[in-house]
Amino acid sequence: MTELRLGSLGGQIGEAINEFSSDETMSGNSNTATPTEFAVRGYLTRGSMGVEAMVPPKGTTAQRPVAPIQGALRYNTDLGSFEGYSGTAWVPIGGYQNVDVTTTYTASSFQTLWCNTSGGGYTVTLPATPNKGDVVRIVDVAKTFDSNTLTVGRNGKPIMGDAADLTVTTEGASFDLIFYNDTYGWRIFSV
Repeated sequence: MTELRLGSLGGQIGEAINEFSSDETMSGNSNTATPTEFAVRGYLTRGSMGVEAMVPPKGTTAQRPVAPIQGALRYNTDLGSFEGYSGTAWVPIGGYQNVDVTTTYTASSFQTLWCNTSGGGYTVTLPATPNKGDVVRIVDVAKTFDSNTLTVGRNGKPIMGDAADLTVTTEGASFDLIFYNDTYGWRIFSV
């Protein structure tokens, strides 16, 4: 006998199994092989046997699934952080991405921008297609916004309901911009 076939359930004929595989990568992607406990554990921990950690799928931003399912989880190697699919967008899990900014920059949602304008003022442009609840955090790390202005480019969306870029001239300013919708746009939140 070279294959195992379990009986039909509800009139369906099951898959024919012809191999028990210990391949930790499950590279065969086969309906005819059943993974062993060793293979399943190896696949979930991606070769870190003996280490009690599960490794989720990973890849670049460009490698995100084309039609993700709400609740999907992955590690984004471009951003260096975990992300989950909310049903409308990929959002970071467990915190914001830290970015040091010293010149003109286009922000992504859920980033903390550590802005240093000691070398001169510049513009940080907000994301072009934000979703409700997206946040960009801005911090005057060098306390120089008063002498070297930071401009926040609205990228076509209102800021505080106004169709104008935001000019920040307060030394030591730090605040969040939270997006609501295309009508009301980005709202300033500070503590």
